[in-house]
Amino acid sequence: FTEVAAEAGLTETQSDLGFAGEQSQSAAAAVADVNGDGHPDVFLARAGKPDGLYLNDGEGNFTDVAEEAGVAGPTERFGSTAAAFLDIDGDGDLDLFVSGAAAGTDHLYVNDGAGHFTDETATRGLDRPIPDGVDNTQQHGVSVADVNRDGAMDLLVLQWRADIYNGDAFNAAAEARGWAADYVPSPCETAAALRELGFPVPEGTPAGRSALYLNDGTGHFTDVTADYGLALDEVVAFTGVFNDLDGDGWVDLAITGDGCTSRLYRNVQGTRFEDITETAGVGTDENGMGAVVRDIDGDGTADWFITSIFLPLKDGQRCPGSTFSACSGNRLFLNDGTASFTDATDAWGLRDSGWGWGVAVEDLDNDGSPEVVTTNGFRTSGEPDPSEPMTSSFWEDRTRLFTIGAGGELPFVEVGERAGLDDTGVGHALVPFDMDGDGDLDILIAQQNDVPLLYRNDTDAANSWLTVALLDPTRPGNPWGDGARVEIVADEGDDPLVAWIGTTGSYESQRPPVVHRGFGERREPLHSVAVHWPGDDRPQVIEDVELDQHLVVERTTTG
Repeated sequence: FTEVAAEAGLTETQSDLGFAGEQSQSAAAAVADVNGDGHPDVFLARAGKPDGLYLNDGEGNFTDVAEEAGVAGPTERFGSTAAAFLDIDGDGDLDLFVSGAAAGTDHLYVNDGAGHFTDETATRGLDRPIPDGVDNTQQHGVSVADVNRDGAMDLLVLQWRADIYNGDAFNAAAEARGWAADYVPSPCETAAALRELGFPVPEGTPAGRSALYLNDGTGHFTDVTADYGLALDEVVAFTGVFNDLDGDGWVDLAITGDGCTSRLYRNVQGTRFEDITETAGVGTDENGMGAVVRDIDGDGTADWFITSIFLPLKDGQRCPGSTFSACSGNRLFLNDGTASFTDATDAWGLRDSGWGWGVAVEDLDNDGSPEVVTTNGFRTSGEPDPSEPMTSSFWEDRTRLFTIGAGGELPFVEVGERAGLDDTGVGHALVPFDMDGDGDLDILIAQQNDVPLLYRNDTDAANSWLTVALLDPTRPGNPWGDGARVEIVADEGDDPLVAWIGTTGSYESQRPPVVHRGFGERREPLHSVAVHWPGDDRPQVIEDVELDQHLVVERTTTG
């Protein structure tokens, strides 16, 4: 990889404010083809300065048009956190939702089709005033999916709501559990006790801001959080990922949360969500932040990888801040296809990526095997503070790249520095995308209080590849087939390579709805590509698919 952000035109810092405070834990990016020219464009959210919308010329050169497009945003108070593009009204162009940082409000920008956006937040059901006295909303998750398969994209907004961990609630939990005064429970013990009490908060505490909004198809939204059974106020939430985890054709919801509050919700045929965290065997990550859902082990099922905090400890040593934070690192949960998971973190060698944030699981060298890349780091000031061992350990925390071991055997090994990923800043958003159309995935990292990083992939072009994008003219609100399952069969009789069309995952990130696969030295056409469109039991199959192409499959089935 070669870092090319400056020559590509990405030169503005995310913020000039301090690392700690209301804008902390933020540096967001959303990548989508905003102007419909076939090239992925980049939106970068900022704190204390205008946001950026960068159009791509197709060769990886970017020009900021945020001001003239109308999405630079007001900079009062602090600015913006997570963002996502979606076509709210099915008119064929992408609109933009941006969540507010600190006491800043959310914004829904509606695209007029000519590249100019108008703020219509107040008239679309997403006007959420900030309560008096609240100066730190900490909204870090924005995800879109068609939850009820009506063809309209719905919206999930997640808040890092740390006030559910409060002194009064902890004391009540300690009394209920009979904890001695000197007993220090783990984050998961604390969360379990608080959950039994309903995560009580002091009287007068403002309601949480995490919510699921259903889209009526015309771009008007209704908060259905309670109706859909989502106890989002019980999650110190960061990242929500939609994917069909049990193979029933409905997108389920995996949410990472601090303080051992990550949850897994099964979608019950678009009518409600059911919390299956305990029965699914997940929820053990103490400080889940970033997440990605991909088939990492090649068995055709969607696995869940979560970034967290890893700090080596001596025998008997506890992690600093241990009632809320822990140091046991990432989690890799392998799925058996029924949304029942096994923790395979150590077997795969993926526990330690420092203080993890954004993540991707992709075949970055097109050799046919996935790599795992994570961005990391945590700072509270401009210099490391030896009196804060929990944070100073991660002041310089290099981006990690994990690849399969020698001979294709587990565990993975870390090769980031050797591959050219040598930054040591505080990275948050991480988005893999092919910025120049050459068939390999480049990496965008948004850094807090710094310029973004853009790593151009300089992999040997000898390896073959295929990308698959979808076009569904029957669903104007979801033309890219979000939620579809794509199965690629290399040779007749082979097990399929399985992926899903979606834009969610990583951390404060949105990626293009494109499947990318590498095929190494193979030159022969693939046997087939099958698309299982949302709500359609009959796959659409394309045979004899040539490699080294950006394949676009237009829907011919009717659902």
